[in-house]
Amino acid sequence: MTTIGNANITRRRSWGIDAPSETASRWAIVLAGGNGSRMRPFIENWLGEPRPKQYCTFVGTRSMLKHTVDRAAELVPPKQIITIIGKGHRSFLETEHTPLPGKVIEQPKDCGTAVGIFVPLSYIMAEDPEATVLVLPSDHFVFPEGAFLSHALGGCMLARAHEDSLILFGALATRPETDYGWILPSSSKRTIVTGGALWTTRTVKRFHEKPGHDEATELLAKGYLWNTMIVAGTAKTFWRLGWQLLPQMMERIHNLRQVLRGVGSGGVTSRQEAAALYDVFVGMRSYDFSRDLLQRAAGWTKSVTMDGVEWCDWGRPERVAATLKQLELRPAFPPQMANSIGQDPEEFRIPQWTSHNSLAQRT
Repeated sequence: MTTIGNANITRRRSWGIDAPSETASRWAIVLAGGNGSRMRPFIENWLGEPRPKQYCTFVGTRSMLKHTVDRAAELVPPKQIITIIGKGHRSFLETEHTPLPGKVIEQPKDCGTAVGIFVPLSYIMAEDPEATVLVLPSDHFVFPEGAFLSHALGGCMLARAHEDSLILFGALATRPETDYGWILPSSSKRTIVTGGALWTTRTVKRFHEKPGHDEATELLAKGYLWNTMIVAGTAKTFWRLGWQLLPQMMERIHNLRQVLRGVGSGGVTSRQEAAALYDVFVGMRSYDFSRDLLQRAAGWTKSVTMDGVEWCDWGRPERVAATLKQLELRPAFPPQMANSIGQDPEEFRIPQWTSHNSLAQRT
């Protein structure tokens, strides 16, 4: 195992809540297939090219993708990280200072986030069907990182304790955001002890995707959370729900899994593997993980609220600028660009934190 892997395992064991056997069966899927159309004009003006936002460094020296992969490497063995990228995105990986750990899958075309999750999951099912899986979108800002990692680790352990459920992470809503999905947790809580720590979950009662401003204001007042699309679950639970709710999608992905089993035994060549991956996408319609699966699986979904964590989907330049201004962090892009965005930062106000040092040191 690499040095970073050893360092991370030592840190987790020092917390007293992560046994080696649990870590060995844990995997992460990093979603990096989007093209970020809403950020494109800002990035083109800044960098002179249509670079998807996950490959951009907005603060410090690491791209959003590298931040996400580094967080994943704190929780799972680095070789058990699978990153799925968009068609033509490999050239952007060349600008990363170090190669990404684990496996990188390039999609022949974008077929939505459900396909983006279940294709990497087929690789996990072929190699480790007893795995616990953490899904991490690569365009999220979280702070402080240590608090987020604690929640993420807890979510993985809860997924193992609730083997028939998915664990969905909700962020405390602070404004009537119309670009986000929202979730309403039930009023009843279930508290369990796992991994030597106390965790609280609530069943998800209702999902609501991208409301209008007035409706979002109402959801905020009713105590809805933002749906972060960060999800933990056992590989078998993901797979079962996929077959139950999206059988047409799963038929194609199941064929890929069958081929991948042959790869492990040496009976299938890399060319055959690539052909099987390509076949998944030929004629495949688009499936959205939140809309087409999570919303229909509310009865099998439990929410964990990320208390003490500031979360933001950096899908608009206004959010990026407002976050960096609020945390008093120097942007990697010219400061005058932030001033020219023209969005009132009060609309995107985030909580004041007492210390910025931990984030600044790790950027």
